[in-house]
Parts: sequence; C-alpha cells; structure tokens
Amino acid sequence: MRKIVLALCIFTVLGIAGCGGDKGINETGYSNEPLIDREGNKLDSADAERMYRAGRDFMVDEQPAKALRLYAEVQARFPFSPYAAQSEMESVAAHYQAGEYDAAVSSADRFIKQRPRNPHIDYIYYLRGLSNYHRNQTGILGGDADKRDTGYLEQAFTDFGLLVKNFPNSVYRKDAQLHMVEIRNRLAQFDIYVAEYYLRRHAYVAASRRAELVVARYQGSDSVPRALEIMEESYARLGLPDLAKDTRAILQASYPNYILNRDEFYRQRAGETPRYELPNLSEDSTASQSAG
Repeated sequence: MRKIVLALCIFTVLGIAGCGGDKGINETGYSNEPLIDREGNKLDSADAERMYRAGRDFMVDEQPAKALRLYAEVQARFPFSPYAAQSEMESVAAHYQAGEYDAAVSSADRFIKQRPRNPHIDYIYYLRGLSNYHRNQTGILGGDADKRDTGYLEQAFTDFGLLVKNFPNSVYRKDAQLHMVEIRNRLAQFDIYVAEYYLRRHAYVAASRRAELVVARYQGSDSVPRALEIMEESYARLGLPDLAKDTRAILQASYPNYILNRDEFYRQRAGETPRYELPNLSEDSTASQSAG
C-alpha cells in the first residue's frame, strides 16, 4: 500500500463552522472526557492554535482517533480561526489513516463542496481517490473484492482523473496516474472474469460481447490478449469461422509473446512461482499509457 505524505503545514485559510454532533454527547459528536495533548496536558481552555497543534502531533504519532476529536473541537469552538479549515482538511487524512474510508469520502465530499477554492483542494481529491480505492478492498462478503463489485474502483478512477485533469502541477498527480493505470488493469480483469464465466456457461454471445468490451475500452492492458482468445473461441462456437479466424490473426500479430508463453502467463496469473520472466505482452508498454 502506498503511504501518503500528510499535509500538516499551517495554512492561512478562513474557516467556517464545523458540523455539530447528533448523538447527545457534545456538539462535536465526541465524548465529554477531558481534552489532552500527547503529553497528557489538559486542553479544555486551550486556544485554536494549541488545540490544532496537539491534533497534528497525534497525527504524526499515527493516533488519528485522538487527532479527530481535537480537529472537531477546533472547528466547533473556533470556526473563523485560520486553523478551522486546516483541521477540516486533516480530518479527511485522519479518517483515511484510521482506515475509516467511508468517513474519509464523506468528509472529502463535504470539504470539496464547502471549500472548492481551497489552495490544497488537490490533496482532498487525492485522499478521496485513495479512500475509494481502498473501499474496494473491504467488505463483509470475503473473497476477491474485484470479483464482487468494481463500483468503488470506478469512483476512485474518476477521483484520480479529476486530479490529473484539473491540477496538472499537483505533487499528487504522478501517483494518481499510477493508480489509474492499475485500476484500469483491474477493471479490465473484472470484465475478463465475467466473460470467462459466460464462456463456462456456454453463453457465447454474452462472452464475446464482454470480451469485445475489454478490447475496445482497455487497449494496452494485459487482459486484451485473453479477451481476443475468448472472442475467438466464442465466434467459433457460434458458427462464425471467419470472425474467429480474423480474431486469431489479430492475436498472433499483436501479441506473439502471449501465444508463445501462454502456459507461463496463466501460471503466474494463478500466483504460482514464476519459471521465467515473461516478455512484454505487446509492443506498447502499459507503463507508457497516458492515464490522463
């Protein structure tokens, strides 16, 4: 998992009122236990700067839950201080650091809506993309999340795409592009999974159409040769020999290494120990694909 560098510098940004709690605990939604900093000093009468810095210290120590409470207090008590917006932004990072991806996305959405011109809004898009990316890894069903649903991955791709498109000078742009390439490959593999399911069920029309989608939408991904192979078999089973022959010719011409190394390709896909390093599947390297 890529680690992110949290933007913990103080920026002069006017804040607006934070959200009040709705659980009857206090206005921030957190407990009424005394507020303390990392050294155990009480902060109940602290000013905005001291409270914010205490929250930042907890973030540095990777204690996001404690940081979140202090950030909430800053927003509730000092909504017009220059620390309120920064606390709101770092709350997104704190939810992400805590693995609370749903909360991170909700906080990011709220920040983007309320502060669209914040000079660090690219960081929030980046965090939202990462949070949606990791939401796809979690769930109560178990197994491979990519074989159940790709909705969060698609949303993460959109988040990263907005960052790449709208903030070309962002320091997070390169990592967003790398995530987009990976997500693209995973989405292509999901469609292959579905196409193979149809193939096993002898639903050759559905299998060919899903494979065609991979070829059309994910050119350059390592799923394209398998998609062509599924198309070839489906056409043959449907009594369309000319289409099957043409597809085979495209596969052989475009991905000769795939034909020559198919067994090793599938061994490595199954997670077995590689016998040798596979050559590039095509002349176009996936890394050279422009995600933007």
